[in-house]
Amino acid sequence: MTSFAIYGLNGHELMPLEKVFKRPVVENVGVIAAERPIDEMEHRVPPEQHDRRHLAEQAYSTVEQLPQSSTILLAEQVMSSPVATLTPQARISEALRQFQTKAFRHIPVVSSASGLVGIVSDRDILRYLAGLTESYRHQVAHPNDARVEQLMMPQVLTASVDTDVRYIARLFVEQHIGAMPVVKDGELKGIITRSDLLGVIIRHYTLELWA
Repeated sequence: MTSFAIYGLNGHELMPLEKVFKRPVVENVGVIAAERPIDEMEHRVPPEQHDRRHLAEQAYSTVEQLPQSSTILLAEQVMSSPVATLTPQARISEALRQFQTKAFRHIPVVSSASGLVGIVSDRDILRYLAGLTESYRHQVAHPNDARVEQLMMPQVLTASVDTDVRYIARLFVEQHIGAMPVVKDGELKGIITRSDLLGVIIRHYTLELWA
C-alpha cells in the first residue's frame, strides 16, 4: 500500500496520491481551418530520412522486447537506518558539525513529544548564515548559535515503510525533493536520499521507474 503523509509541529496529515503528484494541465485547443491544400510533393520524405526512421523503429522494437521486471521495492528495503536527527532546540553550530562529519545533506528534526516535526538541509543553514532569503536576496547574516527550529522546514513529506520506491523516485523529480523520511506508526524509521535511489537503479537496473 503506497501512502504519503505531511508531518509537522501540529501533527500529521495523510496525503492521497492525487494531491501529492502534479497533474499536467492542457488548455482546450480550438479547431482551425487549413489555409491551403497540402501539396504531396512538399512532404515527400527523402531516402535518408526513410533509413533513419527504419533504424529508430528497430531501436524501439528492441526496447519493447527487453525482459520486463516484476520487481517492486518498498521504502523499508531502500532507506538508510538508523537516522541521525536533531531536536528543534539544537544549535545551528551542532547541525553544521553533523553535516561536516557525516557528509549528510538533510537531517530530520524530531521532538520527544511529537516525533518528526521538520527537516533541515545544509543549504538551508549556509543560506541562513550568509544572510540570504529563500529567493537569495541578501539580508543581515545570522549567528550560528541560533536554534534549528528557526530555519527548519516545518512541514515534511514522508513515506510509509511499504511505499513503492517508484513513487518516491517520481516525487524526487517532480517536487525537487532531496530526501524523504520514512515513518511507521508516527515513528521515524529511516530516510531515503537521492544517493539511495541511485544505488537502487544501479543494483536493480531492470526496475521500471514508471510511477
